[in-house]
Amino acid sequence: MELNNILIIRLSSLGNVLHALMINQTIRDHFPDAEIDFVVRDQFAPIVEMCNAVDNLILFERKGGLFGFNRLLKEIRKKRYDAVLDIQAQFRTGLMVATARSPLKLGRKDAREGSGFFCNTIIELPTNPNPHQVDTFLQFLPPLGKPAKLGSPVSFESPDLNSIEPELVSNPPIVLLPHSRGKEKEWPHFRQLTHEILKQFSGQSVVWDSHIPIPSKELDSEANFFNTSGKTSIPEMISLLKSAKAVVANDTGPMHIAAALAKPTIALFGPTCFEKYGAYPLHNPRNVNLQSSQSDWCDIPTNRVLNEIQKLLEL
Repeated sequence: MELNNILIIRLSSLGNVLHALMINQTIRDHFPDAEIDFVVRDQFAPIVEMCNAVDNLILFERKGGLFGFNRLLKEIRKKRYDAVLDIQAQFRTGLMVATARSPLKLGRKDAREGSGFFCNTIIELPTNPNPHQVDTFLQFLPPLGKPAKLGSPVSFESPDLNSIEPELVSNPPIVLLPHSRGKEKEWPHFRQLTHEILKQFSGQSVVWDSHIPIPSKELDSEANFFNTSGKTSIPEMISLLKSAKAVVANDTGPMHIAAALAKPTIALFGPTCFEKYGAYPLHNPRNVNLQSSQSDWCDIPTNRVLNEIQKLLEL
């Protein structure tokens, strides 16, 4: 099958946009000369714009109203696509599919709000009753004549690390991401873990990063500790993750960025299920997904995470 122009639709959320970019990258591996357009919500546009496997970005303006939505549909209508992938599968993305000029319109068997009605090919779902999101998204590949198998790591253009923290250029960090959406998803021992890393791995740099400031108090006086939380843009955060020796993160969007970059990643899960949302591929040795069954996270003590870091650094 020859594909010259492809449209991928995934509006949100950050984690699922990252998963869709992993599929985007795999399609680029198979069709290196194809032009790939990506429709995404304006909030997540910066990260899609940085992806080297995306040629053209089409913005869905959440607050653009009917005028903004009509402008988006006109943009989609301008080009003829060889394939359209509705990875989002909602009514509004179904309207985008209906507008698109393409002989192959791929939708999901679990499509919501009747969006599958606008597609002429429906992908099969994984036989696993609780599949990982990436495993579901990979099912878009067989109708394109390719196996449902993940390709190369996602490639992002990002700022030079020297412009963010020069000392990290010669001392690649272990990056810790202590924040998540909701306190119940936040492992409570990042401060203690930081002390232990600095103590046990002599000279190793450690970075805290987040889109919001996280006070680090007594750690600020520690050599080789850097708190960039609340200071980095999304492109700068990606630069930090690209430089990392290992990443430790809660269930959060940046964790999926680390996994998409193929960085050694320890993902910590409380109320959400790692089988569905964990660092992917789940069974790759570089990804460690730890699931807590306790509200106080007592079954994931600091020394357990520290041991996993040691194993990853030895890979």
